[in-house]
Amino acid sequence: MHSKTWIWLGIGAVLILAAVNLAILAAFPPGQQHVQEPLKRVNWILPFGPGFEYPGPCESPVITYDADNETWNLRNATAWNRTISLEDRYSLDPARPEDIRYTPDIAIESDRISLDFFIRNLAGEDCARADLAVTTETASLNTTTGSPEGDVLPGASTSLPVDDLAAGEWREVRVTADLPRPGPEELLYLTIGLAAPDTFTTPNGTPIDFDFRRATVTIPGSNTSWKEEIDPGSTPDPNLNRDRLPGGSATFVVVGIGAPEPVPPPTLRAE
Repeated sequence: MHSKTWIWLGIGAVLILAAVNLAILAAFPPGQQHVQEPLKRVNWILPFGPGFEYPGPCESPVITYDADNETWNLRNATAWNRTISLEDRYSLDPARPEDIRYTPDIAIESDRISLDFFIRNLAGEDCARADLAVTTETASLNTTTGSPEGDVLPGASTSLPVDDLAAGEWREVRVTADLPRPGPEELLYLTIGLAAPDTFTTPNGTPIDFDFRRATVTIPGSNTSWKEEIDPGSTPDPNLNRDRLPGGSATFVVVGIGAPEPVPPPTLRAE
């Protein structure tokens, strides 16, 4: 091949690489993380927990366990029990956000922790009775990386009954769970979850079942909405239907009295 052809091919390759690098820098500027997609809201009974505010173990409330006295203590309890503003996440009309606020009121009594979750009925039907599912999971934290590792151990699942939740009504509900007992230098990551019911009963006794195929999804702060593109004649997979149920969570780091402080995991950035 002629030498000039090789030169032009080299120049072309350099220009293509430069264009790709510019596109990457435009999408991920140095020092900035990738922008997350907007929160999606499903028209059903929606639970919210303060775990939504704390994306990682190093940003979760820390509970210290003293094995000698068998006591648990929530550090900085006043700060964690501050009032949370939900902004437009659970407003009836996302285009006209309400100023909804609630307080977790985290408390520890003996070997159990309790806190308030927020729920709102956006299903468009009055709910006379429903059972929300309370779950717990515990995982070990790596003391070097600050990340969960090993097996996730599920705790006992319980039901939280909710009565007389009218269409559009919201309230705080009290969730209680057992606390784990870490070793003296062990760090555990506790997740408390509250899942919406898969069915509820209206005041006239009619059951209303959750079906993600007819649930309208909206983006808070806009009028955008859509429905799942599913064949109307198909039968939903029960497991898939259950997995689409809305839920909220609260996360805690439970540490032994001699354990090191949780280490923030490394932040990945585009160069």
